[in-house]
Amino acid sequence: MDPFVIKTIDDQPIYKRKLVWLIVSFFLIIILIVIIVVTTSSSGNSKNNNQETSNKEFIPYICLDEKNNPSNNCLGGWFYKIRYYNPEYNAKFAKSKNWNYVFLSLSIDSKTSRENIKAFRAQNISVHFMTLEDTVYLYDPQTAYDHMEKLLLDVNNNSLDIQGIHIDVEPHATDEWKSGDSNLRKEIFKNYTKVIENCRKAINKYRPNTTLSAAVGWFYSSRTKKNEIEGGRGYELVNKDKLDFLVPMIYDGAGNNLDDIIKHSEDYINDKANSVIGLDVRYHGDNLENIINQVVEYRKNSSYFYGISIFSNHHYSDWGSEL
Repeated sequence: MDPFVIKTIDDQPIYKRKLVWLIVSFFLIIILIVIIVVTTSSSGNSKNNNQETSNKEFIPYICLDEKNNPSNNCLGGWFYKIRYYNPEYNAKFAKSKNWNYVFLSLSIDSKTSRENIKAFRAQNISVHFMTLEDTVYLYDPQTAYDHMEKLLLDVNNNSLDIQGIHIDVEPHATDEWKSGDSNLRKEIFKNYTKVIENCRKAINKYRPNTTLSAAVGWFYSSRTKKNEIEGGRGYELVNKDKLDFLVPMIYDGAGNNLDDIIKHSEDYINDKANSVIGLDVRYHGDNLENIINQVVEYRKNSSYFYGISIFSNHHYSDWGSEL
């Protein structure tokens, strides 16, 4: 036999040929297993990543920063009388005041409301649909749920680009509260908390990734501590079953200067309740910007201070002026 002649596999004895094929098959199986494992692992990681993305917890917010992240540097306010001027004017007016969000007084199933939402969003202003602007809901909290259900279905059906719901029903505006009777106040405030709970239930059912906020009396927490009402502490109003943010209205004589504003916002901050401080432009006039800067400077290190809300667009002296 010539030692330099290369034999093929067919030239080998049968048992050797079988051994070669077994070795080759073994390695092929190993390679196949490795491919399957790598592919499955990659697919699993992709699935987990997608699941993490889809299940990413919603972070409630009043406004967004320039990178579209929830911000605690919010400046905006209550916006009324949207029919007085066109939607573009309304949005540009808010923008001229450096507002980055609005509590916009809107109506259900309204073309004007839809056009205003679009105009404000075009200016990159977060829109919170303001509703329940009547004490009637406090006498039958179920009506608040029914109204909120109708509102949210309208929002969903019309794909309205809103970021939150802002409720503006005020128990201290009722005759029961004004009577000064402690029992009557407790009863009406109990209904108030039910209204908030019903709003949360409706949001959880129909539009869960939506911020829920409310205008509140600055004195609810202090009155609760005095046992004049029940359930008005900040942490009792801001939690998973109720609000994401509260907006204490520090005006009507309660917030004429910095010391008053700080004093009357202290309870909710100490209660660790996410707060946006409400001020009235009429009480500060040309000094408004200075007051805002002072409040922000004082509160800037608080984890529960999220900015300022101004009452309101139509009380500015230049409302309606040419922009």
